[in-house]
Amino acid sequence: MSENASYPTLAEMGIVRFHEISHYSLRQDGLDKDVLRIIYKRAKGSFLPYSRKYKFGRSLKTVVADGGTARMEHSYEISPFLLKAVAELDKLVDINKHDSSKSSNTELAADVLTELNELESMVKASDAEAAAIAAKFESIRKHIDAL
Repeated sequence: MSENASYPTLAEMGIVRFHEISHYSLRQDGLDKDVLRIIYKRAKGSFLPYSRKYKFGRSLKTVVADGGTARMEHSYEISPFLLKAVAELDKLVDINKHDSSKSSNTELAADVLTELNELESMVKASDAEAAAIAAKFESIRKHIDAL
């Protein structure tokens, strides 16, 4: 399944680099406008913008304020399109946050492999001490728990 199919609202907004979205902010600009700012995590030296702003209008809703009088109240409702975009962004930011932790997991896995290699050389050595081996096992257990 393509990413455009996963995030149709964002694709309709012209967003194509879903994996680079870091986070977003949403604020109201006056009574009838919302501003969505999407912040990207760009590679060093990239000429692409760090963030992009999108403006959405709010729809005017008129309701009867009191059943006994003819007084009307006006309120502005957030755009349904914006609500869909925010829902997609919430999922996307959560996914990207977990994907960015892969580098730390990769580093931890490399540490575990290094320690296993050291342990293997300790066991092969004829004068390996039991306390050193036990300490190395404990260190490996801590790293695996961190993964």
